[in-house]
Amino acid sequence: MSNPSSPASSSSAAQHQETTLQQQEQSAAGITLPPAAAFADDKDYNAELSPPRCEWEFRLAATVPSTALPGASDAIGSVDFDPTGRLLATGGIARRIRLYDVASLLVDSGNDSSAGSGSGPAACICVPAKLSSVRWRPAGAPSAVVGCGDYDGVVTEYDVERGVAAWERDEHAGRRVWSLDYAPGAAMAASGSDDRTAHVWDPRAPSAGWATARAGGAVLCVEFDPSGAPQLAVGSADRRAVVFDVRALGRGAVAWMDGHGRAVTYVRWAGGGAARRVVTSAADGTHRLWEWGGAAAAAREVRSYSGHASARSFVGMGVGSESNHVFVYDLRWAKPIWVHPFVGGAHGPATAAAGGGFVSAVAWRQGSDDGGGGALVAGGSDGVLQMFTCHRRKAAGDGDDASLLM
Repeated sequence: MSNPSSPASSSSAAQHQETTLQQQEQSAAGITLPPAAAFADDKDYNAELSPPRCEWEFRLAATVPSTALPGASDAIGSVDFDPTGRLLATGGIARRIRLYDVASLLVDSGNDSSAGSGSGPAACICVPAKLSSVRWRPAGAPSAVVGCGDYDGVVTEYDVERGVAAWERDEHAGRRVWSLDYAPGAAMAASGSDDRTAHVWDPRAPSAGWATARAGGAVLCVEFDPSGAPQLAVGSADRRAVVFDVRALGRGAVAWMDGHGRAVTYVRWAGGGAARRVVTSAADGTHRLWEWGGAAAAAREVRSYSGHASARSFVGMGVGSESNHVFVYDLRWAKPIWVHPFVGGAHGPATAAAGGGFVSAVAWRQGSDDGGGGALVAGGSDGVLQMFTCHRRKAAGDGDDASLLM
C-alpha cells in the first residue's frame, strides 16, 4: 500500500484532483446555486418540492456531531449499511472507518425538533489514506468485512471484528479509486478509478488477475446488477454511463446512456423485468432514469429528476446536495417528494450557498417487503451524521415504480 501523504500534501492533492476532474469534464459554465437561506423556511417552496402525494413519512431520529478538532476536515465521503442492517460504516477525509450500531442511532425522539444526539461510533478503524468509498461485503460472504477504495488508488478489505486489513490490491497505478462494489454473494468485485478504468476481479483472490473495462474519463461510479445478472453499470467524467457484460468486458458496452451535461457521479439499478433500468446522477444537477431492452442499444431516457444542487463538489458518490438539504425522490415523479434541511453541525443551510457545507453521502436501509419501516442516513461535509426513520403511509400500488431514490 502507498504511504499516506502529509495533511498539507493531501489537501493539495485533493484540490489538484478536483481541478483535474473538472478539466476531464470539459464542462461549460457550472450551475449557480440559489441562496439556501432563501428557501430554508419557505413553505411555498417546500410544498412544491414535497407534494401531498408523498406516501412516506420521514422523521429525524438522531444527529451525531463531528468529533474533529476545530479547523480539521471531517467530510464524510461514503456511508453504507451492512447486509443485516444492524451496522453502518462511514469513511471520508479523516482516514477512519467509523462503525455505528444502527439500533443505538434510531432514538425515538417523537418529532424532528427534539431528536436526540446519537451515540458515537461503536468502533473505529484507522486507515492510511483518505477514503472515497466504503462498501460492505454482501450476504453470503465472510461476516463483518468492509471494503474501501482510497485516494492512493488502493482497494482494501478490513476485518471489522479484529480491526485490521485482511487484504489489499494496488492495481490502479496510484490513481484514486472513486467507487467500489460487490456482486451479489461477493462472487465478483469492481473498482472505478481516475485511471479511466473499471477493474473486475474475484475478491477471494484479489491480485490473481482481473478484467478491465475502459472509459473516456475518470470512472466515478460502478454498480453490479443486484438481481445477479452478469452486468456492471459504470459512470465516468466523460458525461456517459454505460453497462458492460462482465463476461466480455473487452467487447464494449451493451447499453449506453448519453444526455448528462457533466460528469456522471452515481449509478444505481432500478428494478428488473423485460426492460433493464438504471438511474444516473451527474454534476449537472439532475438524476435520470434510463431503460433499454435485452439487445445492445442506446438507452432511452424515461424521466429526469431535478430540485437538488450538484455542480462542483466531489466528496463521495452518494446523492447529496450542495444546498445542504436531504432530498428523496419517488421514481414516478420528477420533483422530490421530501426535502429536509441538514442542520445541527457547524454549517446549516444558510451557509451552503457560500460553500460552507453540503450533504456529501446518503444510504438507505430497506424495510420489510410490504413497504414497512426503513432508515435513511445522511453524512455532511462537516462530518455530521443524521439518521432518519421512514414508514410508508399507504400502499403505492405501482410496483417497482414506487422505488425511492435518496
